[in-house]
Amino acid sequence: MIDSKGKSNNYKDIISTLQGKKEFRLNQAYVLTWKHLGLNNFHIDNYEFPEIKEYDGNYLDFKTEDFKEVTIKTLQQAEGENLAQYSSFKGATSVSKDFVRLAENGFNSGVFIKVPENRVLNSYVRLNFNLDEHNPTVIDQNIIVAEPNSKITLIVDYYTEGKETTAFHNGLTKVFAKSGSQVNVVKIQRMNDKSTHFDSNMAQVESEAKVNWITVEIGSSINVTNYNSDLKGQHSSSDIYSAYLVDGDRRQDLYYTANHFGKKSVSNMVIEGVLKDRARKVFKGNIDFKRGSSKSKGSQAEEVLLLDPTVKTDTIPMLLCQEEDVDGEHAASVGKIDENQLFYLMSRGFDYDEAEKLVIEARFSPIFDKIPAEDLRKFLSEELRRRIINE
Repeated sequence: MIDSKGKSNNYKDIISTLQGKKEFRLNQAYVLTWKHLGLNNFHIDNYEFPEIKEYDGNYLDFKTEDFKEVTIKTLQQAEGENLAQYSSFKGATSVSKDFVRLAENGFNSGVFIKVPENRVLNSYVRLNFNLDEHNPTVIDQNIIVAEPNSKITLIVDYYTEGKETTAFHNGLTKVFAKSGSQVNVVKIQRMNDKSTHFDSNMAQVESEAKVNWITVEIGSSINVTNYNSDLKGQHSSSDIYSAYLVDGDRRQDLYYTANHFGKKSVSNMVIEGVLKDRARKVFKGNIDFKRGSSKSKGSQAEEVLLLDPTVKTDTIPMLLCQEEDVDGEHAASVGKIDENQLFYLMSRGFDYDEAEKLVIEARFSPIFDKIPAEDLRKFLSEELRRRIINE
C-alpha cells in the first residue's frame, strides 16, 4: 500500500489489482521447501485465496503515558513517515517472495514504530489479532525502527476464538536496530486447526545492537514461519528462542537464518519442540559467516520430543563460512521422553499424562518465561496441558 515515494495508494484498487494478477501467484511455481511436509501440491493457484478487506478490529494496545515521544501508528496512518526507505531486505530468506510482496503491497493491518535515540522503554506495545468470522483475514506489515541506544518490546498475538473460523494470516515484520539499541519481538501463533499461517520476519542489526526473537507456535493447519537476522555491525547480536507443539494432522515449516557480516557478531538459536499424533515438521537453520565477520560466533540447538511413532520430523542445519577465525556449532536431539523421568514422576503420584505434561512444560517454561504478558504465559501453559493430555 506504499508507493515509491512512501505514500499510501487507494486500498481497494491495490487489492483488486493483486487478486487479478497472475504473477502474484508464486510465479506458477511450487514452494519447493514445503515438499518435506507432504505439501507438494500446495500452490496458490490451487488454494482458495481469501477475500482481502480492511481489518476493522482494534488490535493496537499500549499505555500511552509510557510511550511519550515515541512514534506509534498503524500503517494506514503513517503516510508522512517515508516508509519507502524501509523496503524489502534484498537477499533475505523468507517464506516466499510473493508472500512478502503481498504483505508489503496488500496489507490490511500493521504498525510503524520509531523509538527516539536513548529512549529505553520498559513497557511493551501489543498487537492482538483476533481472526473470527467478521475478520477472517489478517495481512499485516510491521516496521520497527530503534534509534541508537534505545529499547523497545513488541508482542504480536494471532488467535482464533472459535473452532469453525477458516482464518488466513500472512505477515511481515521488519526490524531496524540502530547502534546500541535492543529490540525484543514476541510472536504467539495460536490459531485453530482450520487456519493457515505464513509469517516472515527480518532484522538489520547494527554495531552493539541486539534483536531478540521469541516465538511460540501451537496452532494452524499449515504453519510456515521464517526469521532472518542480518548482523551488520561489530558486536551485533541476535537470539531466537522458539517453542512449538505440532499435533493432529498439522504441518509446520520453520526456517531460521543468521547472516554474520560484522566482526565479533553473535547469534544463538534455541528451539524446543513437541510432535504428536500424525504431525509433520521441518526445521531449517542457517548460520552464514560472511567475509569480514572474523571472531564471530553462531550456534543453534534444537530438541524435539516425539510422543507418537506416527509423527515425522526433519532437521536441516547448515553452517556456511567465507571467513576465518569464527566459531559455529549446531546440535539436534530427537527422541522420546526419558522413561526414567516418567517413572520417577509417576512414583510420586502423577498419572502418565500428567507426568508427560510436566516433562514437556519443564522444557518450554524457560521460553514462556521470556514473554512479558502474564495472560499469554497462563494461556500457553493451560493450552499445553490441554493438548498433551487430550482434555
